[in-house]
Order: sequence, then structure tokens, then C-alpha cells
Amino acid sequence: SSSSPGAGYHGADVAEATSVRLSPDRSAPGSSRESAPGRGVPSSSSPVLAGPSMVLGPDFSPRRLSLGDSRQGTSPLTGRGHHSSPPAGAVEAVGVASEGAHLLASGLSAEVVETILQSRAPSTRKLYALKWKLFTSWCGHRQQDPVNCPVGSVLEFLQSRLSAGLSHSTLKVYVAAIAAYHAPLGGLSVGKDPLVTRFLRGALRLRPPVRPRVPSWDLSVVLEALCRPPFEPVKEISDRFLTLKSVLLLALSSLKRVGDLQALSVAPSFLDFAPGLSKAFLYPKPGYVPKVPSSTPRPVILQAFCPPPFRDADQQKLNCMCPVRALDAYVHRAARWRKSDQLFVCYGPPKRGLPASKQTLSRWVVDAILSAYEASDLPPPLGVRAHSTRSMAASKAFLAGVPMQDICNAAGWSSPLTFVRFYELDLRVSP
Repeated sequence: SSSSPGAGYHGADVAEATSVRLSPDRSAPGSSRESAPGRGVPSSSSPVLAGPSMVLGPDFSPRRLSLGDSRQGTSPLTGRGHHSSPPAGAVEAVGVASEGAHLLASGLSAEVVETILQSRAPSTRKLYALKWKLFTSWCGHRQQDPVNCPVGSVLEFLQSRLSAGLSHSTLKVYVAAIAAYHAPLGGLSVGKDPLVTRFLRGALRLRPPVRPRVPSWDLSVVLEALCRPPFEPVKEISDRFLTLKSVLLLALSSLKRVGDLQALSVAPSFLDFAPGLSKAFLYPKPGYVPKVPSSTPRPVILQAFCPPPFRDADQQKLNCMCPVRALDAYVHRAARWRKSDQLFVCYGPPKRGLPASKQTLSRWVVDAILSAYEASDLPPPLGVRAHSTRSMAASKAFLAGVPMQDICNAAGWSSPLTFVRFYELDLRVSP
């Protein structure tokens, strides 16, 4: 039976899921992997990365497009003799309209164009719109049309960004954004122009990427702090610290992005706890498309560890780090003020009970880490980012011997190369 308000079992067609558990040691025994009884709960064949000792540790319709904008000699954003920046929403609308106008002009129907434009995630569209805004402003100051300017102008703009200290990866985003809205050059997209391609290769040689291999914060310090005030006892701590603890443990245990966490729901059949709080099953809201879509959507399965009764004090301490326990306490507490079925809602005024944005969730993750250091009487680490939980948790799981494919499945990576290139940390070195 479910132990949270509004919780229920999901449909039988749900695919198997993955979860990640991180361990401060490798010696503790494994746990039962029995699925919760009930229709549709993922089977015991679902890959769970470790046993109980492993502690975690904008809308657009092409029917509104105006082809005239892309055929004018001036930028739809800047105009002649006027270089003030429009609101971000206007930037995105005009940028998308410019891209859609080119597609419509090529003879495609409005319905086809709408589908093509939806190929990018909302976050990608917003990012491209911001880069396009900067490019159009640069062109406006030089009396050039950003939609039809020659490749030389694009290269000069990219050089200005490189000289300003931008990395090769950021320049690639600029090229992708410009290519989305710029007219083809000699029948080729801006991103496939030979000179642009060579420029990016040169930028890579001049400024090779440098990714820190040493973590900026210590996972063991944070997990230890989660077992003490102000993070314990969960039934007595403030709404703020219960929220911070739940968000951080879920981020660490699931390896999910903040956007994935925001998509989780407490609506019936989207959150369920197995009997005895041995597992938790979380499903995203209908229609949610992750940043990296997969052919087989996977719910998040959290495996509890060291549930009561406890054999010793160590087991009781480890249970304080259990994401299932924290999540159950949070769901029951938040039911008092929640005004949305989104899993994580704001705990303080003036937005108390309203859905938490991705920015808010990111801030909560960072605040949880910094609060853990403060509670440990340690100086706060510098440069902590919410996204660092993915590299930290994945690296810890890998070091603990969790199969690489299980880690990739949980994180949504198509290849171990993604982990090696962008996420692997040397946890043998203290931050």
C-alpha cells in the first residue's frame, strides 16, 4: 500500500528503471531487490546500482510567422539606428520566427515547420535565442543584416567572442544558434561552412578545454552532515532543511538533471512507496521530454537502505542518508501547504506551495551542500554547482564497482564516453 498522499501504482506498460546508490564503503551486505507488489511496479530485473550500504552517498505557432521579417534588409531585432535590447521573450519569438520563415519559404507546410521547430528542447531554444540576440546586436552596430550577412561577418563575430575569452564549446553554441536563424551560405548551413568549421578547429587548438578532475566538494562531508542537525531528525527539522535534504538526496541517488527532478509529480500513479518504505517509484509528468530523449522512458526507482529495525548505531546513521525516508517525510510535510502536484514546491513566502523552478531547485542543491559544510564547521567550498551532483554521484558509483552501463542508464548517457569526457572525477584526491 502507498504511504504518501496521492500515491499509487503506475500502469503496467512502464519500462524498467534505474537508480544509483553511492557507498562510503564496500563491505556492507546487499539488499533484497524484490519489487513492490501491485500492478505495474517495475520488475526485479530493473537494474539497481547497489545494495543498501551504498549511500548516496516558449510556445510558438508557425501560423503566426511573417515572411516579411526575413526579407527585409534590417535586423528584426535591432532595426536601423536603434540598438536597444528587446525583452528576452521578444528575442525568442523573433528568433524562432526567423528560423520558421526560412522553412516556410522553402515550401514546407506550417504543420511541418511547427514539428521541426519542436525538435529542440525549450532550454535549447532559449539558449539559442540569447546567443542570436547578441549576434543581432553586434550586426546592428555594424549596419549588417544578421540573417543574410556574409560568412566573414560571422567569423569576425566569433573572433570577438574568442578574444573575449570564450571557450571552444561556447563558440560551438553560438555557431549552432546563428545557423538556426541565418540564411544558408552557398547552399550550406552556417555550421557546415568550410571556413566556420576550420575556425572552430583553430579555436580548439588555441584554447583546448580544461575540465577539473578534482571535485570541488567532499561527498563524505556532506553525507555525514545530513545525519545531524539541522538536517535531523526529519520529523522535527524546519521545512527549509527537510526540502534541501530531500532534493539533494534525490539528485545524488537518481543522477538526474534538475529539469528531470522538476518534472516529477505527486499526482496519483506518479509517486508510490513500496511497503515498509523499501523502495520509491517516481514518474515524470505526462508529456515531459528530457533533454536527451531515450527510446525507452525509465521511471526513477529509489532503493531504501538500512530501514528499521536497526542492528546497530551504524545502520541507524546510514538510514539518515536514505533518500526514500527523506522523500516520504517531505511528501507528507509538504502536503500541508502544496498548491501543485509537482513534487518539489516552494516552502517559503511569497510562493509557498507553488511549483519550484529549475533555478530554485539548483539553488536548493547548492544551499544543501553549503549548509552541510557550515554544520560541519568547515569553510564553504568555492564554485559549487547543482550539476556537480551528477559527476560526483557517477564517479562514486564507478569507484564502488557499479557497472558502467547501469550508471549510463541512470544518468541517461548513451555511451560511457560521455562519463569519461565530461563527468569522471578523481575521488581519490580530496578537494
